[in-house]
Amino acid sequence: MHHARFRTLLLATTLLGGCASTQEVPADSVAEVRAKPAFSRQSRLRGSITREREWWDVLHYDLELEVLPGTRRLKGSNTITFRTLAPGERMQVDLQPPLEVTRVTHVDQGEVELDFEREGNVYWIRFPEALAASVEQRVRVEYKGAPLESERPPWTGGFTWETDEKGHAFIATTCQGIGASVWWPNKDHGYDEPDRGMDVRVTVPQGLVAVSNGRLIERQANPGAGTEMFHWRVVNPINNYAVNVNIGNYVALPGTYAGEAGTLDLEYWVLEHQVELAREHFREAPRTLAAFEHWFGP
Repeated sequence: MHHARFRTLLLATTLLGGCASTQEVPADSVAEVRAKPAFSRQSRLRGSITREREWWDVLHYDLELEVLPGTRRLKGSNTITFRTLAPGERMQVDLQPPLEVTRVTHVDQGEVELDFEREGNVYWIRFPEALAASVEQRVRVEYKGAPLESERPPWTGGFTWETDEKGHAFIATTCQGIGASVWWPNKDHGYDEPDRGMDVRVTVPQGLVAVSNGRLIERQANPGAGTEMFHWRVVNPINNYAVNVNIGNYVALPGTYAGEAGTLDLEYWVLEHQVELAREHFREAPRTLAAFEHWFGP
């Protein structure tokens, strides 16, 4: 269980403040937020550390996802590695409709299938008997469907299915407000982050590039299926809403930064037709990193 430090909160507040000074929230978005319905059971399940959440601590997520632009659908799975903080047999995992969980297995018990039931945005997963405290276990949650589409990204959450100026697919996720469970199953509460980070494997049609968090570990083409898989890895704790996928005609611009504690790799992923413009914009990145190092440390 990872709790964000004060300096991280200060940095996030500073960045959000900078965004607020350059972007104006549409009036209709503000009105929409103010018009939300009264506190409901779904609100409590989303925002509370429920009994079905508190007995287990997320250690790692392993998300495998295939994105199907032609039908605007997803199919995939998330393998959740967790440590039991107390005995427990009923687990809460969140996934928002219209996506649906199709199968849940207990990986460490020979992939035995587990019973589950849905209540709105929540799935209740039940083990045959209570797991003991202080053990490490894994469950795999398989899911599919057409995710909610964002009406006004980034102000409203969901998937965005667009094309760029050159006609290539331009797909992105937005989930900071609505929650990461709008596109992948997880423990959708800010109090618990995966201590060991996360792996994200995204399969897309050949010709497109899937960019996610952390470092690109592997690209694996499947000519027979006409797809390519992009494997990204985060080795530090990460909050759910910061996990995102961007898919398009991206190319990498590699670089380095002479940090206070040694040389750091830099890699910018930009649309191919915007490479020269991106080179000019990202000239500011080393100065920004130097400022962060100065004020917050390497």
